[in-house]
Amino acid sequence: MADSEVRGLRRELAEGVLTITLDRPDRLNALRWEMVHGLTDWVAGAGTDADVRAVVVTGAGRAFCSGDDIVGGMDDGGADMKAMRRRILDATTRGPHHLLVKTFLSTPKPIVAALNGRCHGAGFVIASACDFRVARDDVLLGDIRSGKAIFANQGVGLLLPRLIGQARAMDLLMTGRVIDAAEAESIGYVARVWPADSFAAELGAFVGELATGPTRTYAAWKLSVNRAVLLELDAYTDHERWLDVGVFHSDDIVEGVRAFAEKRPPRFTGR
Repeated sequence: MADSEVRGLRRELAEGVLTITLDRPDRLNALRWEMVHGLTDWVAGAGTDADVRAVVVTGAGRAFCSGDDIVGGMDDGGADMKAMRRRILDATTRGPHHLLVKTFLSTPKPIVAALNGRCHGAGFVIASACDFRVARDDVLLGDIRSGKAIFANQGVGLLLPRLIGQARAMDLLMTGRVIDAAEAESIGYVARVWPADSFAAELGAFVGELATGPTRTYAAWKLSVNRAVLLELDAYTDHERWLDVGVFHSDDIVEGVRAFAEKRPPRFTGR
């Protein structure tokens, strides 16, 4: 593993398992650009590191990840929604989140999202791009961005229907509603749900089994299962970004983000 460290992330390698922890608990692990890049780089590095046999992504404190930091800002320049959207819609790269999702889907090691507390927005995307989602029994999950008039791009419209079906995906994405662990398990979004008091032990046993298993066979299954979405992802993202341009210039997105920052209900006009 490379020696470089990333603000807002920490990692530990033990017994073949690389654990990456989102570590901004005071902000419910809201993502900044350096964290998006760090996650991408560390997972990509794990794919070629013989010492890493499985990867766990989890969150410190009360949340897995509350999403992109649209209130505090994605970098040291502060909260500039227009600058953030310009970065996402950068015509030269398809955006940092696209590369993160593609890396998670194509890295030939099993990746487990260990979900604790809140999981929303870009955090929901990260979880959806992992191979397994396991949850503590008190988790609350959902994209929630429609409530701010933010178009939930970053590939979630491609990933989520494959996991839970089109009708359920449309429900979660359009309504922005939040579901608990029991519902997430019943619709197939999470593979395991464990009580909070035994979560760490259950997670350790689950990931330990992956790390001691036939990892080359796991890699073949992963790349086989993900082949269709990987073939479609670039073109899907181009279309998604074209759709996002119309939302980006709407009055509703300005109102949605402002209302969220001011902790009040938004007043949408459809403009």
